[in-house]
Amino acid sequence: MALTNEEKVLKVKCENDFLFFCRYMYKEIHRRNFIVAPHFVLIVEFLMRVFNGEVKRGIINIPPRYGKTELVIKLFIAWCLIKNNQSKFIHLSYSDDLALDNSSQAKEYIESDAFQRLWEMKLKKDAQGKKKWFNEQGGGVYATASGGAITGFGAGVPESKEFSGAILIDDPLKPDDAFSEVKRKAVNERYNNTIRSRVNDRETPIIIVMQRLHEDDLSGFLLNGGSGEEWEHLCLPALDKDNNALWNDKHTFEELEQIRQANRYTFAGQYMQTPSPDEGGEWKKEWFEIVDSKSIPSNLIWNVYIDGAYTKDTKNDPTGIQISCKHNNEYYIYSSIDKYLELPELIRFIPEHLKALGIRTRIIKVEPKASGKSIVQLIKEQTRLNIAEIKSDFVNMSKIERARMASSYIEGGRVKLIKGSWNEPFLNQIAMFPNAKHDEHIDLTCYGIEDNLMNNFNIELR
Repeated sequence: MALTNEEKVLKVKCENDFLFFCRYMYKEIHRRNFIVAPHFVLIVEFLMRVFNGEVKRGIINIPPRYGKTELVIKLFIAWCLIKNNQSKFIHLSYSDDLALDNSSQAKEYIESDAFQRLWEMKLKKDAQGKKKWFNEQGGGVYATASGGAITGFGAGVPESKEFSGAILIDDPLKPDDAFSEVKRKAVNERYNNTIRSRVNDRETPIIIVMQRLHEDDLSGFLLNGGSGEEWEHLCLPALDKDNNALWNDKHTFEELEQIRQANRYTFAGQYMQTPSPDEGGEWKKEWFEIVDSKSIPSNLIWNVYIDGAYTKDTKNDPTGIQISCKHNNEYYIYSSIDKYLELPELIRFIPEHLKALGIRTRIIKVEPKASGKSIVQLIKEQTRLNIAEIKSDFVNMSKIERARMASSYIEGGRVKLIKGSWNEPFLNQIAMFPNAKHDEHIDLTCYGIEDNLMNNFNIELR
């Protein structure tokens, strides 16, 4: 049956506007309006960047029951199969039941009268199951648990010049399993050893949408370099910095406060996307002002502080590298990063990293421990960089003592962070201290504050 003029317009609108498609299909299937929450718009914008090839690896962190699965899995799959009916998806979740249910509902959207009226997309006769189903053009879905087998199927189409599918991972870790190091490690290793290889083309995107459950859950593992890939990150906490609720129709500020008081750990992770241990709070995120690099002179000379470790094993401590200086009696941190590198790679990385930043440095100061001594010795032998061990009363103090000695300077607003991608992981570690898995950023900040603010080590040059 031919489409009416109204249906033709509706069809074009749906094809050109994913959010419009969501509203149309949801209302047709569920018989109620699709209320567009503000964060839905942000998620849709992110997905459009994925569809347009701008995001190859993406992570969306969002509270539970905030519409992520409906948008990112069910409706996105259905819409993408309209745009390219050969698109191939792999969908993973923490359980078979959940993954299969999501896959089944995406299929139901496609099989609905509302969909078929506008887009005649026939599914293969053998596509009756939830685990695998395909249309007659070869596009479709393979769904399983994040720990399940993925055999004989890859996401995306080889050498496709347009979007042709993706790996979509929704809640890869069960909340009850988040406290098991064995189970967290299994999911993280599964990503590196199996999941990431199940793409048919290097351009095929991998998208993860999940609530944060632990500092070393899959999001934390990947954002901290666990796969060696660069990840685009959309973080949607239930409350913003001004305590405005993300979705008032779901939870008001007062309701969220009740959840916080009931379980601060759960609230920090699942709702605020900043998982942290039960204790902590020596330093607070809000004590650190983030400023643009243009707010300070471009010709400052910077100091480098290193907390050395040489290993590629992410179970161990990384090497921390902080670049900072004093300006107008304030301590500016240019960057503070982690690297998991063996010693030879680390020695090569340090001068390359400083050269790539294009800044002038005065001295590299290394924490005096066994690994630090090796770093100092080899840098001296192989480069012309000025490097020395840290000489400090802080060395013999406990980490808590150092942090408390430095805290007044931070709380007083004298420590500034230059805006960059490193800010978030730095501040997350700050918030977790002293019970975080790693603490190299805290140690380096303490040494820098002692040098630059307590001892006036850094004489500013302009």
